[in-house]
Amino acid sequence: MKKLMIVIITMILLFPYINHGKGEDIVYKKIAVYPSIVPAVKVLQTSLRYGWYADGKTYVFLVSQISQREIIMGKLRNYDALVIGASGRQYLYGIDAIWKEQVRNFIAGGGGYLGICGGANEASMGYEKPNNTADYVINKAVLKIANVYINDDQEEEWQYLYKTAGMEGGVPIECKLMKHPIFEAYPNDTRIIRYEGGPSMYLANASDALLGDVIPIAIYNEEPSEKAPIHHWYKKWGKWYMDGNITTDIKGQYAAIATTYGKGRIVLFGPHPEEITMLGGHVEEFPGRSKYTLFREKYLYRWTGGNYTSWGYNWWIVRRSMAWICGIDDLPPVNGVATMFRLPNNFMPMVYINGRMIMPARENIIIGGISINAFVSGAERAAFYVDGKLVKDCYSPPYKWKANLKGKHEITIKAFANQSFAYDTTEAYFL
Repeated sequence: MKKLMIVIITMILLFPYINHGKGEDIVYKKIAVYPSIVPAVKVLQTSLRYGWYADGKTYVFLVSQISQREIIMGKLRNYDALVIGASGRQYLYGIDAIWKEQVRNFIAGGGGYLGICGGANEASMGYEKPNNTADYVINKAVLKIANVYINDDQEEEWQYLYKTAGMEGGVPIECKLMKHPIFEAYPNDTRIIRYEGGPSMYLANASDALLGDVIPIAIYNEEPSEKAPIHHWYKKWGKWYMDGNITTDIKGQYAAIATTYGKGRIVLFGPHPEEITMLGGHVEEFPGRSKYTLFREKYLYRWTGGNYTSWGYNWWIVRRSMAWICGIDDLPPVNGVATMFRLPNNFMPMVYINGRMIMPARENIIIGGISINAFVSGAERAAFYVDGKLVKDCYSPPYKWKANLKGKHEITIKAFANQSFAYDTTEAYFL
């Protein structure tokens, strides 16, 4: 709650600059993101730091994390929507009846829910026919707020997570977009979205009166195992041998759905619109190590040979989804404006000495001089703020500002484009 109040106060201080001096109404929507060590969740949180101007109003997403304990204590009542991304911890917490009841009651009472990958699994009815321990654990944990089953087999779709080479992994999958307010401003009917082991969904038959109609909003147009064939491998006497194909079966099934539970709106995605992806290219398999192999050598895959999109390529999908979830009629524009701090790193707090990363820390600690550095794309201009006060405008790269501060401060970068803005914010101790 303290973090949420800090975010609100900071954004209020920033609003003279957000509005460019206009006197329109300001509508805040408070978004709670369930934290994870998985980088995709931190990217998801960053993608939602956004605001836009429409019909005399400025809409702003105020984004902060919420813990398991805070949910159990009923703190969701302070928010408008809950986001669960690509994490596994909700499967453990979902077994807790109090945690589950708090989330379900929040949504039934009008709160929103955005679930991506594991967050989509969590909202579903689970597996229609579970066949292993992991399936039964997930079925025990699911919220059952969306009337869909998941198709996410441990030996099929999940292999595209277990065998990923991290940022180099993931498969760009074409999805067919259906008629829905989230996509109505987009001129085409397909979109490439990064896939990394998430579910497809299909209609279930639950009878809970709170369950609303399921509206498919995106369909998988490609099969991961056909576009990016990968295999099981084993090693014998120092040599690797192929040990069978990995075959998925999600093509033609739901990649994303919109629905309701009681008074609350829900959007679920199997693939990752918050993640960077690649246009063109091909899959390669190679021996390597990752956290999913417990850093033992296994065969991994990467997608290579194409052109990377910008980070904000599909962020408009996330933002328009959240606006729809929050009941906003004037959805954000379709643009890729994006920003995030590079230095200091907002994903992994560090100790810095004269701008050099020294060691991890609980919060960013900056000793000596540092040039604050941010990634910006799709923007007409960017601006740096310290504790809500404008300190530098930038109209072209590099997006840097030489900081000469003492004490604890909140640094914000804002990138403006097409009646909208993306922002990122970080706290740091300057010594």
